[in-house]
Amino acid sequence: APAWRRRSHLVACVSADRLDVLGLPLALGSVPAWRNPSSLLVEVTMLSLRLYVRILGAVLIRPVSSATIWQVGKLLGHVEIREDLPTPREFYEEYVHNIGGPFRGFGKPALFKGAAVRMPAFQRWTDEYLRQRHGRVIMDMVETEKKETRTKLPRENLRLAEFLDLYNSSEIYSVAKMPKGLADEVFLLPPMNCGGFDRRLAETVLWMSSGGTKSVIHSDGQQNWHCMVAGRKDFIFWHPESPVGTKKLGWVSNAEAEAEKDPALKDAYGAFAARVDVDNVDLDRFPGWRDIEWWNMTLGPGDCTFIPSAWYHYVQSPAKQRSISFHVWFFEEKGFDQKSCDDMEKDGVDLSDYRIRLSDCTWGYERGGKKSKLTKCRTKSREGTTAE
Repeated sequence: APAWRRRSHLVACVSADRLDVLGLPLALGSVPAWRNPSSLLVEVTMLSLRLYVRILGAVLIRPVSSATIWQVGKLLGHVEIREDLPTPREFYEEYVHNIGGPFRGFGKPALFKGAAVRMPAFQRWTDEYLRQRHGRVIMDMVETEKKETRTKLPRENLRLAEFLDLYNSSEIYSVAKMPKGLADEVFLLPPMNCGGFDRRLAETVLWMSSGGTKSVIHSDGQQNWHCMVAGRKDFIFWHPESPVGTKKLGWVSNAEAEAEKDPALKDAYGAFAARVDVDNVDLDRFPGWRDIEWWNMTLGPGDCTFIPSAWYHYVQSPAKQRSISFHVWFFEEKGFDQKSCDDMEKDGVDLSDYRIRLSDCTWGYERGGKKSKLTKCRTKSREGTTAE
């Protein structure tokens, strides 16, 4: 037989046992016993062509209709990684505002390796230590779902010892304001030692879980330092001007109001990508996710990241891996207070020292709040910031 016939016949024979899987009528054991071999060859060849067309349509023509959030869009690379910390002025200009840079006006996210290693918490915060030293402190809020949906009500006022009894065998996940006592063992990073950053401190939160957490896609109105004490977290960042915050990509601007029309959002709050399942992004419904650009970041033990306000992000932690981190939310000043840095240096202060514990500061500043007071921190020099 001609070569093309031999090839077609081979394809048909090899593929015939899978035709039924794809919905075609031919399967092994169902081929009539044609007396004329050439008729059989023609029939099987035609079915092979039909099979080829169906596979081509499924694989090459029709796009994938769903994927995880890590599989969609266009990865531009890892965010900047630094082995050192910037000075307060460099932090203000390069990262908070990115003056003259590609992200000017929006700030620049970055990873600072080992920035939290010198804090006492990095060495001390084992479960045993936390139970013995801080077990009676109250955690004001504990989430009851590791995959965030913002639709399940949290538990409130749980003692840390009780949390430690439960968190390895349940879905609970600390999002508590940093409890008293623990705030003595973590510090503001040196880039915030002067410049006015301590005047608008909003909130500090303790994140703790047994791993496997997944956030919603969201952005924050505050500037954010996030430091890893134990475990790992993986981040995705999207530029503030990207279309993430649009209905075309599943964004809900006011979940409370939307819940009145959609029972699925009952008890949800805030603005976030409420229509997007990070494990199964519906690309038929939200095709824009196919082309959106993003950056990734892996935050390891002792690392800190700066997340500028308005940058969209998603965060997850590996399953079955103890995870502890904390964040510091603050609002930037309109200008950099150079005088505060000059005065401290005149007094012989090393601005690269870890000088200000979180417990040294007042918190609660709200931008636009009529009764919101400026915050402040004590700045007494202290030795021995590392664990003994």
